[in-house]
Amino acid sequence: MDHPHALLLAQVYSAFNEGKYQIFLDACAENMTFQIAGKSPLAGKYTKADFVSGLANKLTELSSGTYRLDVHDILASDLHAAVLGTSKVTRHGKTTELRTVHVWRFDQGKPVAWYEYPRDLYQFDATWA
Repeated sequence: MDHPHALLLAQVYSAFNEGKYQIFLDACAENMTFQIAGKSPLAGKYTKADFVSGLANKLTELSSGTYRLDVHDILASDLHAAVLGTSKVTRHGKTTELRTVHVWRFDQGKPVAWYEYPRDLYQFDATWA
């Protein structure tokens, strides 16, 4: 049987890919943070309050609405989850696939932190530059 956090994240990613950000955010704790390393325009730390105006808008704007994440697997425990996936984005007429791992931290059953770990940070930064 799948862990409840894996089931929750499957729903969260489905909602995100459909642009249903409120469903995505409703699953998260009020103190939720999102962090992306690197030097791209996406790099930084975002809170739940500024997720849509910050990260989601940047993803949509920079990708002209083409960004999608295909989830390959979700590994979950009571405290953490890892989502293995491939981000697909078309920029400047070129479609790029970026392998990535999203690490989630949970507290009292709700996500409180999300971290992006691209397989190739140089490719990630160049794609979003």
